[in-house]
Amino acid sequence: MTGARARWAAMLGVAAAVSAALAATGWLAPASSKHPAADEPGGCTILQAENQRAGAPTTLRLLDLPGGTTKRLSQAGFWINAMGYSAEQDVVYGVADGTRLGRYDHGAHAVRIDAAGTVTDLGVIGRAGARRPVWSQVAGATAGAIAGNRWYVRQNSDLYTVDIDPASADYVRVVHRTALRPVTLAAAVDDFAYDPPSGLLYGVSTTTRGDGSVVTLDPATGKVAAVPDLRFPHGGAYGSLVLAPDAIYATANRDGLRSITYRLPRDGSGPAVEVATGPPLVSGDAAGCYVAATPPPTSSPSPSPTPTTPTTPPTSAPTPTPEPPPPSQPPPVEQPVALAPTPAPTPTPVVTPTPGSPKPTVPKAVPHARPAEKPQPVAEDAGERTKEKRRWGLTALILVLGSGGAVAHGRRHR
Repeated sequence: MTGARARWAAMLGVAAAVSAALAATGWLAPASSKHPAADEPGGCTILQAENQRAGAPTTLRLLDLPGGTTKRLSQAGFWINAMGYSAEQDVVYGVADGTRLGRYDHGAHAVRIDAAGTVTDLGVIGRAGARRPVWSQVAGATAGAIAGNRWYVRQNSDLYTVDIDPASADYVRVVHRTALRPVTLAAAVDDFAYDPPSGLLYGVSTTTRGDGSVVTLDPATGKVAAVPDLRFPHGGAYGSLVLAPDAIYATANRDGLRSITYRLPRDGSGPAVEVATGPPLVSGDAAGCYVAATPPPTSSPSPSPTPTTPTTPPTSAPTPTPEPPPPSQPPPVEQPVALAPTPAPTPTPVVTPTPGSPKPTVPKAVPHARPAEKPQPVAEDAGERTKEKRRWGLTALILVLGSGGAVAHGRRHR
């Protein structure tokens, strides 16, 4: 196993280890229990490119099938489509029509994606033998697949062959063009995958004539033919497609407010069933089918898959951590109740006790005490009270004088 293959295997081991934790929270969540496809054989892990808005950077994810769990690798600074996986080089090639700043002046560029999700711009995909690229023939391509050192890219009704041999003078250059016929089947094949036993490309045609049918494309002749009894649900574009040993996995970019990934048995033994859902996509693509195998050996046995440390290159990016996408509805969170501020009462004068005096007793607050009645004004009866005091004083004086006279009179008659 090469160092690059070890990195892909490590990525698969990590994806398998986190599948259970992400199953309940990922955007690409497993389908409901009425779809038993998650327990069926023929699964694989794919690299999926998601474009949720036109011109936005592409998000790269590893999608485990048929389980439907996902793990984000990176957000590329490119608009990527028409990807293909090179088993010999252990990398993915894709067509980039531009960056965050806009479209390229000369059309599409080739990009290379490694196991860590790092994207490298390889320059314009020009025509072989041309000294200077005028305009890339594969600008706007939507479907891609790789067989050996040949990268097949569909643009409109033409199939272009791009050389991806790094030692070739025509590296990432178009070396052949084949017209696809009939156009009524070929024009809306938005992704395909290469089948080594037959040498054909498998895709889904969503034209009026195709109507979700699985079709084969012959790279040598350009012939497009429908496969009997293999059909996906009617809908929009199927932007992602991969071949597993026993099944075809295809993702419909938009079905209402979501994208849907289906699993269709290759032998026609059953209909396509939903295995995963995600956010609606403007465009998408998929590459490879990395069949889950025995985890790489480690220094000590472990009950769960443990990724090995990549040996090459030494500066490779670390494996990113799984990222659960946002749920459709945020879970309820308890928050403290915010009360309106209560007006502060008028402060009551406090008498400061002198040293040595007993500490005043503070009466306990009585809950729900009724407020004291407002005292009545006293200024109006001040004069009446003064007169009353004078009358009482005069009466007391008369009584004193009277008692004194009576005592003196008694003394004289004793």
